[in-house]
Amino acid sequence: MDVAVFGGTGPTGRLVCLQASAAGHRVRAVTRRTGGNVLSEDDSARVMRADAQSGDGVVDAVDGVDAVISVLGTAYSRHKITIYSEGVRHIVEALRSRGNGRRLIVVSSGLTYPPPRTNWFADHLLFPFLRGVVGRTLYADMRRMEEYLHTCDDIEWTVMRPGRLFDSDGISDYRIDLNHLTGGYTSRADLAAAIVAELATTGHFYRAVAPSTVR
Repeated sequence: MDVAVFGGTGPTGRLVCLQASAAGHRVRAVTRRTGGNVLSEDDSARVMRADAQSGDGVVDAVDGVDAVISVLGTAYSRHKITIYSEGVRHIVEALRSRGNGRRLIVVSSGLTYPPPRTNWFADHLLFPFLRGVVGRTLYADMRRMEEYLHTCDDIEWTVMRPGRLFDSDGISDYRIDLNHLTGGYTSRADLAAAIVAELATTGHFYRAVAPSTVR
C-alpha cells in the first residue's frame, strides 16, 4: 500500500515508518519540520512537508495514497489545542479529494474518555486531574477528533487508544482491547506494530481499539 504517516518524524512516527516499510508498504513521512536529518539512515520513507493543522500541503501529501496514519501529537497546554481535530479534518478532506483509498488510522488516548476503574488513587485523583486540569484542552480536542470521525461514514477509520507511552528495545507481546485499555502502558514499538497491523485488517473499521504492552 501507499501510506502517508502524519507526524512521521516524531518518536512514534519514526517507528511506524520503519515498521510499515519493513512490511512492504511504500511510506511517506509527512512532517512540518524543515531542514536537518529528520529520519534515520535505514528508513526508506519519503519525506514530505505539510502542516496538518493549517492544511498547507496536506492534499499533495495524500495524493494517490491508499491509507493515512496520523500520529500527530502535542504537549499539555493551558491554551486551546486544535491539532487533533483540525489535523484529522484536513486529512479527511484531502483523502476525499485525492486519495486512492480511504483508510485512516489515528492515535488518540486511553484518557480521551473516562477509562475503566483501576484503583482508588488513579480513579479518584490521578485520572481526573489529568483529564480535567493538566490535560483538559488536549483531551477535549481528542474528543472533538473522535466525534468528528463518527460523522465520516465514507472514511474507513480506526482510533488507537494506547496507554502511557514508553520507549523499549523492540516489539514485545502486546494486547488489543476494544475501546478501553486493560493495561496502563504501551511501548512505542508495540503501538507502531499495532498500527501497521491495522493496515492489513478490516475488523476494526469505525471502532476504537486499545493496544497495551504485556509487562
